[in-house]
Amino acid sequence: MAILPLIIILIIIIAIVRQSKSSGRKNTFFGKQIRWVFGGYLAILVICAGLSPLLPTDEKIYKAIDVKDLDHAGIELYDAALAGNIDKVDSNYIKKTWNLDYQDQQLAITAANEEYIETSIIVERKTVNNGEIEAVYYKSRSSVNGMDISDLEKPLQMKIEKNTMRLENPEKLTLEFTQFQQAFPINQFTGKRGFSDSNSIYEGNSVLYLKVPKDLKINAPSELNVQYVE
Repeated sequence: MAILPLIIILIIIIAIVRQSKSSGRKNTFFGKQIRWVFGGYLAILVICAGLSPLLPTDEKIYKAIDVKDLDHAGIELYDAALAGNIDKVDSNYIKKTWNLDYQDQQLAITAANEEYIETSIIVERKTVNNGEIEAVYYKSRSSVNGMDISDLEKPLQMKIEKNTMRLENPEKLTLEFTQFQQAFPINQFTGKRGFSDSNSIYEGNSVLYLKVPKDLKINAPSELNVQYVE
């Protein structure tokens, strides 16, 4: 299939030459044109083949990943957290941890700037009142166009002011891609396709897992997805 374009061109040239001969006319000028066109085309192929190795090669290689695996991993993360089996989750999913001293009897959880928090908040009550909140932010893997970009993602932001925990979505990730492809004369023989304008984006699941003192009362608006370990 790689030489199919060349074969087609040869067939067209042969057909034109035969048609010219069958007409009983000698068209030297037309024959020279064909030779110039065909020779020029071959020259372009040779030049492109020579320039191809000179294209920039300084690139970052991202691991290819199957979206189906990502979806399954995200579900497993959520189910494990809700069941209290968070210790069995892949440690690579841990993006940030907090150990917070907290002596008050109540804690309000709110969203900064009243934004929608995309992260699931799952609370586990300890068996003692030790005056400490342990928080861990988990995020399963994400991809763009089949490339694993998990290491580039930012964690959830959190801070406690008085008796209020304020949450803010992770900083948005801006990605810029530069792609190089060989010239059309080369691609038509290698069979490689050109650029595509479409992009495939998959964002993994995220969980904020809170281990809180036994009797701590938590107040949170319904807009926040706060659940307790079953």
